[in-house]
Amino acid sequence: MNITVAIIILFSLTHLVDIQGAPSIRKNYFMFDAFDETADANFLTLKGNSTSLKGVLHITANTISEPEKLSNMSGRVMYSEPFKLWSSDDSNPTSFKSSFVINLQKEPTWNAGEGFAFLIAPDVSMPAESFGGYLGLTNAATDGNQNNRIVAIEFDTEKQDYDPDDNHIGLNINSVTSIKTVSLDVHGIELSPETTTNYQVWVHYNGTTKLMEVYMGRQGRRKPGEPLLRETINLKDYVNQQSYFGFAASTGNYPHIQMNCVLEWSLEVDALNKESDLIWLKIGLGVGVPAGVILLVVLCGVLYVNKRRRRRRRTSDEKSDVFDKSLRWLPGMPKEFKYKDVKKATNSFHESMRLGEGGFGIVYKGILNIENDTTATEIAVKQFSRDKIKSKDDFLAEITIIHRLRHKHLVRLIGKTMSAPRVPPFKPLFTWPLMDASFRTTESTVSTATLSPNGCSVNVTAEGFSSSPSSCL
Repeated sequence: MNITVAIIILFSLTHLVDIQGAPSIRKNYFMFDAFDETADANFLTLKGNSTSLKGVLHITANTISEPEKLSNMSGRVMYSEPFKLWSSDDSNPTSFKSSFVINLQKEPTWNAGEGFAFLIAPDVSMPAESFGGYLGLTNAATDGNQNNRIVAIEFDTEKQDYDPDDNHIGLNINSVTSIKTVSLDVHGIELSPETTTNYQVWVHYNGTTKLMEVYMGRQGRRKPGEPLLRETINLKDYVNQQSYFGFAASTGNYPHIQMNCVLEWSLEVDALNKESDLIWLKIGLGVGVPAGVILLVVLCGVLYVNKRRRRRRRTSDEKSDVFDKSLRWLPGMPKEFKYKDVKKATNSFHESMRLGEGGFGIVYKGILNIENDTTATEIAVKQFSRDKIKSKDDFLAEITIIHRLRHKHLVRLIGKTMSAPRVPPFKPLFTWPLMDASFRTTESTVSTATLSPNGCSVNVTAEGFSSSPSSCL
């Protein structure tokens, strides 16, 4: 029983170690809390003298027991997938943040050398004979060549003719000669001490401001508030759009040797907008803006036309109200009749109902219930065709005159309706009751003495207006 429990516990601990050693990989981000050569094979590419041993990346080999074998070594460890650092039209440069823990320890009998670098490169390859002062970055033939397309942050422990001292960091572009250096002595940092000392480094790059910043402190402490190195650099001018991130290091002739170890590493690169999204955005703007302008113009036109129509309709309604009120003020006005009733009474003004034609229009015969809607009365309906009656004002004047006329052979206007269809041209209709069934008319007697003094009805329609049949004495 105890053996079984021990086996289970051992298996669990082994499994836990595997989980802790597994990298965290996501798009545009990765993190290695520790390193394992087998587990990391799909993510890291090791070149030159680099190895992965006991959870640590050794950029140059770790043979402390045989230090002479550490002489003139160089190596690189690169993340196997490239990162896109700006969009195709350079409208969306990316930013990145990287953090790593390094140990560049030396033994008491060593002098330290040559150095270590954080690297952005066009590929995962490494130039030959890049040991010594070349830091695994370049060699005698390629140093300073713009085609290198590399940018690096060096941690230099061996003074060369172009270095300020043997304990500094620097910003390198295509060369081991730094464009800017910062001595670390004044900051209390010794890159390659004789005792085991782990340093954590933070490298930040802002794609918008083009500012590169490097922070550094002992592992376990908070990131310093101010960077050691700050420099403006447009990466687009020096590296490829698709570039790789990693480390490089080298040693010199013994005893100018050191350990070049990486214990942890994380990198986060801001995601760029998809090219297709940008293209469709441009297409959308190119098509949408003109279409929107056209639509706006059309909409304004429609609104303007509708406004004009409403204004005309309002004006027409106002005139109709004036017309209606004017008629209502005439004394003796009877009840209103519908136009359709007059039309029905004359059989739609059929030719068979025609009584005659005068100088101002045609007269039709009809039968209409006038007094109590039950008593049928024969009527005469005259449809005016006088050219001068072309508007409501003319018609109103005509009605007013007819209504005020007084004669023993004339009848008074005492009725109206406003329900006639709006059919131009303006043709008013006047309707009177006939004298009797033997009524006849001539061209000169349609509206005078041939009409009975018993009363009459008037129907008026014109361009949307008509008076209904009316009775008058």
